[in-house]
Amino acid sequence: MRFLLKFLIGIAGIVLAGSLPVLIAGWLNAEWRWKDYFDSIRITLEELWPLGEIAFFNYRAQQSMPLFPNIFEYIIYSLQILFLALLAAVVVSLVLTVITMLLSERARERVKVSLYFLESVPDLLIIMLAQLAVVLFFKQTGILISKIAVVGDDRIYMLPVLCLAILPTIQLYRLSMLTFQEEERQMYVDLARALGFSKVYIILVHMFRNAIISVFFQSKKTMWFMLSNLFVLELMFNLPGMMLFLSDNMHPLGFLVAVCSFFLPMFFLYSFGEWYFVRRMRGKEAV
Repeated sequence: MRFLLKFLIGIAGIVLAGSLPVLIAGWLNAEWRWKDYFDSIRITLEELWPLGEIAFFNYRAQQSMPLFPNIFEYIIYSLQILFLALLAAVVVSLVLTVITMLLSERARERVKVSLYFLESVPDLLIIMLAQLAVVLFFKQTGILISKIAVVGDDRIYMLPVLCLAILPTIQLYRLSMLTFQEEERQMYVDLARALGFSKVYIILVHMFRNAIISVFFQSKKTMWFMLSNLFVLELMFNLPGMMLFLSDNMHPLGFLVAVCSFFLPMFFLYSFGEWYFVRRMRGKEAV
């Protein structure tokens, strides 16, 4: 029931947010257009059925096309970029955290200061530098590492995933460092040291499985941060993804379909992860 309630509240919030431009337009004219707002919600819900008759204007093809199944091409491509970047960020940040925890306390503090500085780097600058580096490398060696923009029906993954994953990796790296250091102060770590276990064993076996729970919950914020950067990424690389589809079809129905396409996989992923880790904590398997 709790899972179902959260799901319904999320869908209802998306539906209500999709028609907010009607209210905002009224506020700009010092008017409260509640009737128009609720009419917009009603029309949006009525247009959802039948799904096969919903159409959108494809700016690449310069013609009107059925929403389904054409929209799945946009959804799948964006989700591939998003989840590949998230997976890369989580794996790299955890590996770097484990390596950093083996260093001295003084070295760790230097790493944390560097991470605070790197987190302030704009995502747009990272994308531009990555594209410039690929172009300069190609000019010097004649080897094209990756395309810097999508043309036609092409798909590129390596460079967009790398650009999208850099800042989340730094963010998760810093948060993981704080989590591991907090775990290091726990009594079970002192007990493991007293029993003669090595530092590497304590980090990988005892601390890691406790800290990974906090890292998982922290990755929720990182995911929303990545979503905000995804639009810039798709624009800079000309990716035919969901964010560009949404910008070209900014109306309540298009907003509802686009946001739901991101909301559903993330909701089920994090709901399952939350259920799994909470069950582990209740069973005291993580200690």
